[in-house]
Amino acid sequence: MKTIALIAFLAAATLVLALPAQAGTTVPPPLTVTNGSRHDNQVFVGINWNFGVRDGATAVVGYRWAHVSTSDHVKGALIDLTVPLTGAPIQLGEFHLKGLEGTRSVQGELGVGYGFQADAFLVNGGVRVPYANAGTDYLFGKGWQPYIGVDSLKKAKAHTETLPCPDFATNPTCD
Repeated sequence: MKTIALIAFLAAATLVLALPAQAGTTVPPPLTVTNGSRHDNQVFVGINWNFGVRDGATAVVGYRWAHVSTSDHVKGALIDLTVPLTGAPIQLGEFHLKGLEGTRSVQGELGVGYGFQADAFLVNGGVRVPYANAGTDYLFGKGWQPYIGVDSLKKAKAHTETLPCPDFATNPTCD
């Protein structure tokens, strides 16, 4: 019991003695850094449900390159590869190379690709929001293949960041 009381007394004494040493010291405010733009590149996975030329669920894996400007305008590209899970033999489905443009929350997509199972080139158009997408492929000589899907792509990161003060010791006002 005496040991616990001694430890509590020493902790309180240390705190009381340290407080005057910190008097007048302020905690620096966070520093907001605004870059001219930033890149938000992400690998993603998802599932699309196809209708039309091929009906069924399709696994998707891809990569998005996104350039976010100071006005939160997004431009970039997306590449993906699909594998049918239902409605067709499990083998390569479609390969897409898409350009994208829009805001951090909503981007339009336009692209080209190849449908391995249909053995046809394709054009693509769609829209992407955080964690979801919808669009259609037109497979030349085969027809339309609309789809809706869910994926792991979240909203593109903003162009600003809040950082702690970089060096409070040499710049106490954090300007």
